[in-house]
Amino acid sequence: MVSVLALVVSLLNLYLQRRDRRPRLRIRARYEYRAGLREPGSPAGSPAPQVHDESQEGLYLRLGDFLREHGVEYPRGSAIVRFAISNEGERVAYLDAVRLVFRAGGPLGRRMVLDPIQKRVLSPNLARDAANVAGSAASEGLPVELVPGDGVGYKFSLTRLANTLEREGHTGNVRLSLEATDRLGNAYRRPFRVNTDLWAYHEDPDGGPEPR
Repeated sequence: MVSVLALVVSLLNLYLQRRDRRPRLRIRARYEYRAGLREPGSPAGSPAPQVHDESQEGLYLRLGDFLREHGVEYPRGSAIVRFAISNEGERVAYLDAVRLVFRAGGPLGRRMVLDPIQKRVLSPNLARDAANVAGSAASEGLPVELVPGDGVGYKFSLTRLANTLEREGHTGNVRLSLEATDRLGNAYRRPFRVNTDLWAYHEDPDGGPEPR
């Protein structure tokens, strides 16, 4: 019994040591709509009015009152999903890739990658660096460095994502994930949804992903 207990304690200590050495990243997400117009009388350079919610359904329900309040006709502004990746551990993290991934046909379907820049859906083998939106440095083989307490942000046009999914035959309330992979091979994911019935539109009022 003593030997077994000692083995359990040793394995537990080994697990805790490895966990402490593993970077701890947190990914937060929210949905926003920016009117694209400043409030009358607001100083130059002030941000445009916006509304945000933790879910796309909540954002869409609040959108009508928001647009009427600011006198904006839909879709004059930009509906986006925004992500914040923060390093909440004690070790420096290095991100090799940030991608938008999903399962075609449901949870057990084929893994696919959405490329928001080229507006296409690819298999992981074909996507490679083409769908890596971590940043210009990552595309050149240089990881994105996140020191403890630091973070990086990404935003994507819901219209662009919805149009791309619909054109590729993926309709409805599609479940995707923002997947960040670090240099050690750890993958961090934040699921979110894009409803093509809500956001697909014949124009793309916003561009691809941009640093926050």
